[in-house]
Amino acid sequence: MCCARGLEVFALSMDKEFRMDAPGPELGKVKYKTPRWVQAWFLGRSRNRWKQKYKDLKVEAKRLQNRVADVTKSREKWRNDTQELRQRIQELESQNAALQEQAAALKKDGPDTGPRPGPR
Repeated sequence: MCCARGLEVFALSMDKEFRMDAPGPELGKVKYKTPRWVQAWFLGRSRNRWKQKYKDLKVEAKRLQNRVADVTKSREKWRNDTQELRQRIQELESQNAALQEQAAALKKDGPDTGPRPGPR
């Protein structure tokens, strides 16, 4: 019974066979129910939103690039300032050590043994 029914359906479908090179009803021009002006408006709105989205993204990317440049410049400035201050600290520490040695020598030997300053 199943096979007989299958052959019957197959035979009906063979009657409606279309040629491969001939356009069928499904290959013809599609009729849209939406009016063209609505389609144009929708596509225009979609395009405008897309353009605005990427303009905003471009502005945001530029803002972030500028911020990275500013932060990099600031860090470099602080790095240079820190290096200069470390050098200054080393100079002051060496001066302080020299002065402490002089003070210790003066305490040990007394004030009369060192070189005498000239009149001012």
